Amino acid sequence: MGDNYITIKIDLDLLGRRLILSGKRFISIHEISYELGITPQAAGKLLSSLSRLGYVVKWSKGVYMVRKSGL
Repeated sequence: MGDNYITIKIDLDLLGRRLILSGKRFISIHEISYELGITPQAAGKLLSSLSRLGYVVKWSKGVYMVRKSGL
């Protein structure tokens, strides 16, 4: 694939806490994709991981509800 790709690491706990502190009630895959500059597929995986950790709850297709308080 050459030099066209990089690998990054994201601290899921930090991102989850920042989402909670942002006051947002809902977050979409496309919004995360845009904000982080990643593909919608990567954003979906990221939100699925945040869901497993309890920071968000799947609300509808492509939309997650941000929990009101930290864990």
